[in-house]
Amino acid sequence: MAASRQFELPAPDFERFSRLVRQASGIYFSKNKAEVLRSALAQRAGIVGASDLGKYYDFVNSIRGGGELVRLLEHLSVQETQFFRNRPHFEALRKYIIPELARSKEDERRLRFWCAGCSTGEEPYSVAMTVLDILPDPGSWSIRILGTDLNEVALRRAARGWYPEQKLACVDRQHLRRYFEPEKDGYRLGDDVRRLIRFRRHNLVKDPLPVESLGGCDAVFCRNVIIYFTHDTAKFVIERFFDVINPGGYLFLGHSETLWKMSTMYSLVEIGDAFIYRKPSPGQGSRRFIPDRRLRRAGLPPGVEHDRRLAGRDRRRDSQAGRPEPERQEQPQERRQEDEPAPPSSQKVKEKARQYISRGEFGKAVSLINQALAPAAADAETYFLLGLAHEKANEPEAAREDFRRALFLDANLSLAYFHLASVLEQAGELKSAIREYRNAGRSFEKNPPGAWETELEAFDARSLVNLCRRKIETLKQSA
Repeated sequence: MAASRQFELPAPDFERFSRLVRQASGIYFSKNKAEVLRSALAQRAGIVGASDLGKYYDFVNSIRGGGELVRLLEHLSVQETQFFRNRPHFEALRKYIIPELARSKEDERRLRFWCAGCSTGEEPYSVAMTVLDILPDPGSWSIRILGTDLNEVALRRAARGWYPEQKLACVDRQHLRRYFEPEKDGYRLGDDVRRLIRFRRHNLVKDPLPVESLGGCDAVFCRNVIIYFTHDTAKFVIERFFDVINPGGYLFLGHSETLWKMSTMYSLVEIGDAFIYRKPSPGQGSRRFIPDRRLRRAGLPPGVEHDRRLAGRDRRRDSQAGRPEPERQEQPQERRQEDEPAPPSSQKVKEKARQYISRGEFGKAVSLINQALAPAAADAETYFLLGLAHEKANEPEAAREDFRRALFLDANLSLAYFHLASVLEQAGELKSAIREYRNAGRSFEKNPPGAWETELEAFDARSLVNLCRRKIETLKQSA
C-alpha cells in the first residue's frame, strides 16, 4: 500500500503527464485510462529512482533526464501483435489486392507497403510472406516494405526476425516450412523474406512522411493505432496517409477503427469478409461504396497458374477428379432461387455492428443483430456486442442480460465479466459488482482478452487485473 500511495497520480499530475505524452507522440489517455498511465509511470519512476511521480515529471523534463521521454513513450507504445492478425485482411490481400496490383503494374514491377505501428514486426513479415505466396517471379520485382514504430526496442527485435515458438501459433505449416528456419528455441525468418523489409523509428505525428525511402505506397497498414489518438490527431495522421498512398491504393485499419466523421477522402470497399479503405483513382471521386464482389472470381497474376499455398489442395482435388460423383436427389423446395440474395454471414453482421457501435449508433447495432441473426445463430460474441451496445445506450437491464448470456455460452469471456461488473456498479449493486470484478480479474489472469475484444486494446492483462483489484478495494469501502 505504501508503494501505491508513493506513486499516486492526482488529477493535476494526470493532466500534465497526459498532455506531455499526447504532444510528444499523439497517444491520448482519457480519464478512464488514468490507471494504465499511472502504472506505466510508476514503473519508469522506479527504474530511474524517482521517489514520486511529481519528481519523475521534473526528471523527464530536465537536462539530466534526456532520453527518458523516449523510453517512457516506448513503454507506453508496447502492443501485442501476432502473425496474420485479422485473417480477412490477409485473405483480401492474397486473393484480390496483390493479383490486382500484379496485373496493373506488370510493366512497372514495383510494389511498396508501409506498416505503421508495426511493433515487433509480425505484420510486415506477414505482408511479405503473402506477397511471395502470390507474386509471379518476385525476384524480378522491386518490392519494399517499411515497418515503423515509436519503440526502438521492439524494432530491434523485429529486425532480428527471430520469434519463440509460442509466437508462431497463427502461422500455418506451409508458411512455417517455406519461410522460417529453426534456430535455438524458436524460428527465424529466411533471407528471402527479410530482405524485402526495412525497419525504422518513426513518429506519425511529428516526423516527415517516409517518401524519400519509400515513395508512393500501394497499401498502408495502420491497424489498432489511431484508437490511441484524439479525433483531431487521428484525422491529421489519416490525411497524411492520403498524401503517400498511390491512387487506387489501400488503407488497412483495425476492425474497431473507422473514418466516420474523420475523412471523406477515402472510399470504403468490402473485399470478402474485410472492410478496407481505398484512395480513389483520378476521376473516380470520393464516396462511400462497397462494390468489390470480384474476390471469388479474381484470377491470379499473369504467369501464375496456382496459388502456392493451395498447391497441395489442388493436387488432392486433381487426384480425385476421375472418381464418379455420388448421385444427389434434388430438393427444389429447399433450394434458394438464383436471384434471391444470400443472407448476410454472421461475421459480416457482427463487423457491421462493431462499426455502428464505434460511431455511437447503438440502436442501429442492436437492430442489425436482432434482425439479421436468429437466436439460434447467436454466439458469445454476438451477445457481447449486444450488451456493449445496450450499455452504451444507457439500457443497463438489457446489457446485464446480454452479458450474462454471453458468459453462459463462454465462461472464459473475460471482457463480459468486466462489463457486467461495470453495469452492476452503475446500478448501485455493489456486492454483485465486487463479485463480477473478482471474476473478471481471475479471468483476465487465465484468459487474456481475445482478438475481437477491441474495447480492451489500450490495456494489457496485468493492468486490467490491477484495475479490477482497485475497483474491488474502492467498492468495499462503499458497500
